[in-house]
Amino acid sequence: MWYAPIIPRLKRLFQNKEHAKAMRWHREDRKKDGKLRVPADGSQWRKIERKYGKEFADDARSVWFGLSADGINPFGEQSSNHSTWPVTLCLYNLPPWLCMKRKFIMMPVLIQGPKQPDNDIDVYLRPLVEELLQLWNGTGVRAWDEHMGKEFDLKALLFVTINDWPALSNLSGQTNKGYRACTHCLDDTDSMYLANKNVYLGHRRFLPSRHPVRKKGKHFKGEADHRTKPRHRTGADVHDMVKDLKVVFGKGPGGQPVPNDADGHAPMWKKKSIFWDLPYWKDLEVRSAINVMHVTKNLCVTLLGFLGVYGKTKDTPEAQEDQQRMHGKDGIHQGHASYALTKKEKEIFFECLLSIKVPSSFSSNIKGIINMAEKKFQNLKSHDCHVIMTQLLPVALRGLLPENV
Repeated sequence: MWYAPIIPRLKRLFQNKEHAKAMRWHREDRKKDGKLRVPADGSQWRKIERKYGKEFADDARSVWFGLSADGINPFGEQSSNHSTWPVTLCLYNLPPWLCMKRKFIMMPVLIQGPKQPDNDIDVYLRPLVEELLQLWNGTGVRAWDEHMGKEFDLKALLFVTINDWPALSNLSGQTNKGYRACTHCLDDTDSMYLANKNVYLGHRRFLPSRHPVRKKGKHFKGEADHRTKPRHRTGADVHDMVKDLKVVFGKGPGGQPVPNDADGHAPMWKKKSIFWDLPYWKDLEVRSAINVMHVTKNLCVTLLGFLGVYGKTKDTPEAQEDQQRMHGKDGIHQGHASYALTKKEKEIFFECLLSIKVPSSFSSNIKGIINMAEKKFQNLKSHDCHVIMTQLLPVALRGLLPENV
């Protein structure tokens, strides 16, 4: 493991007049018209300002951090044989055109491979959390502000962590599989075990109370659903769930994970995350978030799979049998799905995509992500999925699918 302290770098940042001025942007130059553009426009930011105004938020120089961690293979190989984990911090004080620039992103922790840390990542994050505590408790640390020409008390707060789904589980301590894997519903997750996998149900609970789909039963196990959506759990509620968990980290014989529940199911929480050591962590409504890049790619890959133009289709005989088992009826959900493209429709679909002209650097070379022989996409990257979902798919599908789809 490699660790680079963040306090000296923050001090150097404020010793540059231009950078010290930019760190005040979120308070002095941000456009405040009620629209959500940056984290400072959100309700969680305003809540922290109200609760910790005098001791933290009233000073425009107080630092708001966002943390991200994920595994990479530094040798450029598309395999999981080696996993090195960089932990990065971005500065939400800065304007959006600066906060993602390379020189403003810190990498305090580099967890060397070849094995990924998994649940033991808290051990490696201990030095970072100690510095975050030092930057929060009392008056913080003394630093020089070149823009104002005087010393000040530098304080900092970890505002949120942003990761993909597996890394979110490692950092937050909540399980990402099993009967209670929903980060919102928690112990109120509606799930069942079906054909060697867990499936998650009860999505109608989130619809408006008078939505007509709530009353439709024939497509939902013959039952209407008038339940209210699960209650949002505050940070204090979640802290009460995890505060008494005892875990001994390590993969050897001395490690002691959280045992299974009395019903034999995997525990909802694998550990009490190290971030709960931060005094303000329970005051954050959104502590762990999934990044947009992975959400977009997952949705795109699933949608293209339904259409039958990427990967393996989910509309298999086994899936049809699962539907029959859920509904308790025979002879339903058989045959080709109405939303899946036929061979002729796939030809029209991909010919349309190949004919589209886009500006330079707008996306990858479309010819490189299409396999015309198999009539499927290949080697899709996250940005490709974003462009396909938002720009190309509505055009290419126009006129191909039936009206009921």
